[in-house]
Amino acid sequence: MEIQVEYCGEGGRTCRDEPAGLRGVPVEDRRPLSEPCAYKGRRSILTKWISASGQGVWCSSTVQLGAAMLLDFDPEIVCFQSRVVKMHWQLAGRHGTVAPAFVARTRQGRRLVFAHAPRSAAGADEEMEQCVLRQAAQQAGWEMRALPQPQPVLRSSLESAAHFSGAEFAAGGREREVLLEVFATARPLREGAAASKLGLTALGYAWHLLWKGELTCDWSRPLLPTSLVWRRAAAAVEEA
Repeated sequence: MEIQVEYCGEGGRTCRDEPAGLRGVPVEDRRPLSEPCAYKGRRSILTKWISASGQGVWCSSTVQLGAAMLLDFDPEIVCFQSRVVKMHWQLAGRHGTVAPAFVARTRQGRRLVFAHAPRSAAGADEEMEQCVLRQAAQQAGWEMRALPQPQPVLRSSLESAAHFSGAEFAAGGREREVLLEVFATARPLREGAAASKLGLTALGYAWHLLWKGELTCDWSRPLLPTSLVWRRAAAAVEEA
């Protein structure tokens, strides 16, 4: 099978190369090749997920939108983007294009490629898409993964926390220390924020620490202002 990968070069010019030529190329930092259209066979919704870093990530289905939220919440993922690569393939007179849902980079520098969620009855076209994506990922040095999906309760809770994911809600050094101390033992989110004596901004700071993973809760239950929240062990170690 012959595969060429389309992507944006450093100067913003559209390039094509063999998958092996993309080893180490930070395509997840590049601009999308185009705006999305509804992905065939999926529930249509054209929107952007605004990541905690302020980066807009195009999503073309509700499934992809939920996955974007999970990737943004994952502390190991430092950057991800959609529509930054497109695979053009040819085989025995047949040809087509395949676009993964996302390309991402981890804190360790590994690059991940996420395939669109399969339809309930996968046909020959979808099998070919998966084959093309696997071959391209192997040659480019990407790890191929299935698109993650949050369960309904977790999705609702993450949507609530994501309102406070932006840098404007990040607590300063002193405020962070106070909140981590307040939540050294589990207590209701709103009650702990009030107990910090940090004023009206305390609750937003606490929500942000939840999003960043320095505070945590029982994510299997709905996250409310009355939910029990506590400092993660990792945050406690960092403080020591």
